[in-house]
Amino acid sequence: MNLSQRLAVLCFLVSQGIILISYVISFQLGHVETCNPFFQGCLNITDAGIQSPEGYWFRGGMIAACALFCVWWAINHQHLKVQLGKASKLNNASAIIGILGAICLIVATAVLVPERKDINWTVHVAGAVFFFILSFVAQTIDTYLLHKSGLKTQLSNLSYKGKLYNVIIQGSMIVVFLILELLKEGELIINAIEWWLALLIALYFLTGVLDWKDKEA
Repeated sequence: MNLSQRLAVLCFLVSQGIILISYVISFQLGHVETCNPFFQGCLNITDAGIQSPEGYWFRGGMIAACALFCVWWAINHQHLKVQLGKASKLNNASAIIGILGAICLIVATAVLVPERKDINWTVHVAGAVFFFILSFVAQTIDTYLLHKSGLKTQLSNLSYKGKLYNVIIQGSMIVVFLILELLKEGELIINAIEWWLALLIALYFLTGVLDWKDKEA
């Protein structure tokens, strides 16, 4: 496994691992209830990373994960530029939007403090929502570029279809998420969608393991 593939694995493991670790610590200490948030939606991801000591793991780990996301987009941009043999506006757009999404999550994470009343919720919620939306847009553009350019034929069936179905599911969930937010209903569903979106975004990054196996680094 080369360095680029290891980065793809780290993007998945760090982002999902830190969420899981924070959640386990928080329910062990009685800070949140025990449930399966993917299906029960009993809490959102942020709830698992506010109080101490899990908050230290969560803030540090998520910011580190976002830094890895930025590097992933840079590597993916360079890889596609070489594969295409030229610069591409779509390639540039996906990388820029993806990095902006990661920066939004850094901002959303940075404002978290142990006392809920002291959190700037406007900044946090806006940063988190923009992360999900911008990551979805960037990954959709990336998938479309692979299809339009014909590069999908150079990918494994698992990689391309995994990306395609991933962004379709993400898009469907975001539509439901935004509708429920506007209606101010379905809090449990919104919470569950947040967990699934975080997982799907991380899985998209993981497909780099399949795409970059021939890279020297």
